[in-house]
Order: sequence, then C-alpha cells, then structure tokens
Amino acid sequence: MQEQAVAGNSDKEINKAFTALMVPVILVLLGWAAVFHQGLVTAITIWYNSDIFNHCLFVIPGTFFLIYLKRNALLAQPIKPNYWVAVLILPAIVLYGIGLAGDVQLFMHAAMFGVLPVLIWMVLGNKAAWQILFPLVFILFCIPVGEELVPYLQQIAARFSVDLLELSGIPVFRSGLYIEIPKGRFLVAEACSGISFFIASLVIGCLYAYLNMCSPQRRALFVLLSVIFPIAANIIRVYGIILIAHLSDMEYAVGADHLIYGWFFFAFVIVCLIGLGELLREKVPPQSDNKGFSIQSQRPIIAAKGGLISIGLLLLATAGWYQFIASAIPDKQLQQFEFASNPQAKPLSEDEVYWLAWKAKFRSPTVEQYQQFVTSYDSPMTVYQAFYAAGDGELVSSLNRLYDQNSWTRVEVIDVPNSTKYPFALELLSSPAGNLRLIASWYVLAENTFAGKQQTKLQQIFTTLGGVPAHGAVVIMSMEVERRYLQAQQQWFMDKVSQLYPELTQQSRLAGD
Repeated sequence: MQEQAVAGNSDKEINKAFTALMVPVILVLLGWAAVFHQGLVTAITIWYNSDIFNHCLFVIPGTFFLIYLKRNALLAQPIKPNYWVAVLILPAIVLYGIGLAGDVQLFMHAAMFGVLPVLIWMVLGNKAAWQILFPLVFILFCIPVGEELVPYLQQIAARFSVDLLELSGIPVFRSGLYIEIPKGRFLVAEACSGISFFIASLVIGCLYAYLNMCSPQRRALFVLLSVIFPIAANIIRVYGIILIAHLSDMEYAVGADHLIYGWFFFAFVIVCLIGLGELLREKVPPQSDNKGFSIQSQRPIIAAKGGLISIGLLLLATAGWYQFIASAIPDKQLQQFEFASNPQAKPLSEDEVYWLAWKAKFRSPTVEQYQQFVTSYDSPMTVYQAFYAAGDGELVSSLNRLYDQNSWTRVEVIDVPNSTKYPFALELLSSPAGNLRLIASWYVLAENTFAGKQQTKLQQIFTTLGGVPAHGAVVIMSMEVERRYLQAQQQWFMDKVSQLYPELTQQSRLAGD
C-alpha cells in the first residue's frame, strides 16, 4: 500500500486526514446511539441528576480528545475491519436485551457502553484500535456504576474513624453506622461514604497515569494509589469532623458546614494525588508521536466500507429484536391501576404520611398506598404497598429503599423460620435517637412471591422475554419496638406478618387486574 511521507505533511493536512478518518467512527457512533437510544436517555438522566456521575457527561467528548492526541500514530495505521470482533458484540446485545426486558438499567448501560468501543475496533481494525486502546477503554467510565459500594465505604469509614478516635483518647461507642461520643452522636450517612471522591479520584488517576507515565508498572501503581488514597482520606475526613465537633462542643462541623469542609478536603486530596503522581512519573521527556510516522494514503470511508455495512446490518437486526421486546411491554395509559381498600386497616392521607417516623423510598411507582393496622402495643403497624406496571418504572432498583437511610440504619438482618411458605425479609432498624423498628418486606409477581431482590428481578426478566407483561409489587410492614421487650414484640410482629401475608399479597396482585 502506498504511503505519504511525513515530511510533506503540514498540520493542516494532518488534521484534514484525521477528520476523514473520524467519519467512519462518527457513523458508528450515530448508529449505536439510534439503536441504544432508550438506554442512552436513562444514562444521561442519571449523569445529569446525580452528583456522583456528573463526570460521565464529559467522558465521550474526552474520548475523542484523547483519540485526537493520538492522531499521528493512528494515521500511520491502515484501516482493515476485523469481522471476528462480532463474536464479542453478540453477548453485549443479548445483555442489553435482558436489561430492556427486565428494566435493569445497569445491564443496559454496561452493554451499550461496553459494545461501543468494540464497534469502533471492528470498523478500524486491530492495528488502528491498538493505538487508541486507552481512549476506547476510557468509554467504560460512562457506565453509572459504583453506588453499590456506598454501604461498604460507609462501614469502612465508620470502623476506622472509630479506631482513630480511640487512639486520640476520645471515648467512643459505635452501633452500625452510628458513632457516639460524650458530646453527641454522629451518623456516617451516604454523603459521608466518600463515593464521589472515590469515583472522581479513580477517573483522574487513570487519566493522569495515561497522559504522564510510560511505564506499565508506574501506571498500575498510580491507579492503585488513586483507589486507596480517597478511601484513606475519607476516613481521616470523618475522623476530623467528629474531632472538630468534640473540641468545639458541637458548635462546628455538625451541620451543612461539614459538607463544605468535605469539598475543600476533596480538592486537597486531588492536589495531593497529583503531587504523588509527579513524584512517580518518569523524569525523561515522553517520546513524540510526530517522529517517524507516515500517513496512509487510503480513503478511510472506502477502507471501512465492509465494516460499516456489517455493523449496519448487525445494528438493524438488533433494533428489530429490541422492538419485539418492547412490544411485550403494554402502554401504561391503557389501564388504570389501584389498590383495593382493606376493612381492617386505616388508609393514610398524604398529610398523615408526611408525619410518619418511617417511610419507604420507592421512585415513581404506578400506584402506592400507606395504611395502618391497630396492634396490642402502643405503636400501630404501618403497611406500605407499591405497584409497578410493566414498562412503568423499575420495581427492583438500587435507588429504591425500604427506609430513608438518612433517618434509619440497619442493625440486624433477622432469620425468618418457615420462609418457604411465606417468604419475607425481616430487619431491625435504629434511628439516631436510638428508636428501634422492625420491617418485613416481600415482592409480588403474578402467582409468585419473593423475599429477595435478585430472585424478583430474574423472574421479571424471564417473564418479559416470554412476551408476558411483568407487573410487580412490593409490600413492607413496619412497627416501632422497645429494646426491653424486643424478643416478645419480634415474635408477635412475625406472627402478624404471617397472618396478613396472604391478604396483602392478594391485594397487591389485584392492583394489576
């Protein structure tokens, strides 16, 4: 193949050749966005609304900039589509289909952003794709994942900050995520988990290592530091907040100001991380990509023609299959859903729900209701039911919570005997004031009930893939208890749950009929 020597190329000619090379990539991007538009819309919504994932908005533009930085090495490679890569594309297409059927956004996002770099690899070929390997892998940072780590980061921050307080000679008692010192009580809430610091540090660490280091060992070490450093820094932050509150007699670092301290601390952490990078990076100047390369004289759109046609046919067939899956999801506007009234229970109005000590947090259910049952104890039993019509929101989601985690923390997961007959999960919660509450929960799908989220989600997926609308509901029962009567009240509560289980389950099923 003929090549054009670099000596005869001006920057203008190089940029013109790079623009032509990007035409097949942009065509792939447009086709990808058209087929996976539903998942893309949900991902952008999460990026925009969640502070944790705001950085995702800049990942794809940043990827193109990183590819631009490698333009010289990229232009020196011939475009030769690799059709064997389709073997890697098919599993991602299936995973997205499963996510679409079960409304599992994590599956959809992982599949669509996982398949994009593979599509670009397929159309450009092995040699060209190898030159931009990191920018292609960098696309995976578009996946809004990581919130699952919040409970673990909370536990780590709570445990090790308590160790530091003990080393400082401050009397401390820890119960779950609550840390109590003589001056007051603190909750290591989700905002204190440091998840935003952790994800941002990882992204910045990977970028810095790629742009400023050449040695694979140095890059790997710095990425490892970018994982460990924010966790350790967040432990120190939580410890520092409690220490400041202790020394100031709870005057400082107990309100919104500790969040402000957190952002300043985060900026300091990033500066320290980059400082560590400067110590680790090689002291020799990096080799320039401008030396000794030549521009291939082929026309990119012609060379990539076979790959583009193959990708087009593959995406067209994929779009047809996704349309078939979507056809199994009915239009929610065609049917009205509501819960039947229960003569034994008192339905709660919005004003009454507002003043409840415990409330579930489920996002945009098709229909929901709170009701209360009178008990033999001073505290009534509150029941929450939420129904999700197929295609109208996600019943099982990491964003749906059995309780407000800013007001309650889980103390214990209680084993339920005879769970095969009436499967439900039972948990003991504690409030910052030390109030205890039992909650029982289960999910209802057609003729089946499940205590766990995973079983529920899998059943919804299989049902939808079979062409049947997968309506679903959740039932949560809750009652405040006293520590001194906990064992007796726990047994009474479990008996009451088993007694009302069939009726509440049937009531949830009928909401979809």
